[in-house]
Amino acid sequence: MKTLGLFSIIGLLSGCVYAPPAVDHPIEDTVVIQSEHHHTIYHESDKYDRDKYDRNDRYPHYRYTGEIRTYWGECLDQSRSNYKGIISYRCHGGDNQRFTFYRDSIRVNGQCLDVGSENKFDGARIIAYRCHGGKNQRWFRQGHQIRSEMNGKCLEVGRDRNKLTLQQCDGSRSQQFFY
Repeated sequence: MKTLGLFSIIGLLSGCVYAPPAVDHPIEDTVVIQSEHHHTIYHESDKYDRDKYDRNDRYPHYRYTGEIRTYWGECLDQSRSNYKGIISYRCHGGDNQRFTFYRDSIRVNGQCLDVGSENKFDGARIIAYRCHGGKNQRWFRQGHQIRSEMNGKCLEVGRDRNKLTLQQCDGSRSQQFFY
């Protein structure tokens, strides 16, 4: 007789069905949880689940897609104006506000968050650009901060709460983000 884990028991009690990942997929697994109301939740893990970064907040092993909110409740937004950068804007649920965290990159509309021109100085603007895997497109989370692997600096919402830039980390509210 196969025993059910605590997660399975809780799921069954709440009307959800747990579908374990297929055993013939050693690299990528998907867990599907479907409720009686036909809401489906997907959790995808990737090959990094089994590496030295497992269970490390800096390099999460899962993909999260959703809004990134500022301390003031606005959302990061891929500007549709001539600016083409990442800005803070009122949340509206559009695709240009749906960001996906991967192991070491953050993507929006198929492009990566990028430190423009690989500028390492304070005030460097953050844009969305074709993904190429360079250090100026690699990010890690530390608490509520999002930091660049290029130089360890933090994403920051500008003084006018509009443009997103790279700044020396100081723990201020303008450097706090919520997922």
